[in-house]
Amino acid sequence: MPLIKGRGAPSNVGSSRFSLPARQVDGDWMDFRLEDEDAPPPLRTTITEERARTIITRNTSPDVGFDQSINAYRGCEHPRNGCN
Repeated sequence: MPLIKGRGAPSNVGSSRFSLPARQVDGDWMDFRLEDEDAPPPLRTTITEERARTIITRNTSPDVGFDQSINAYRGCEHPRNGCN
């Protein structure tokens, strides 16, 4: 699958920390678009002001040593999976 520049995590590399199920890439609508028009136009960043109910989020993951954390961002553009 080709990388889409300028938006979130450009790939979903398997975790070296957890055993994740493997999946087979079966293509999507972008495959046809890339063949038809060579390259997609660059995606634009949008900034939206939001009023959050709370900045505290609760963690229930057994591998995290705390049950609450602060997430000041909702979504992002850095290459990392798991942004909300």
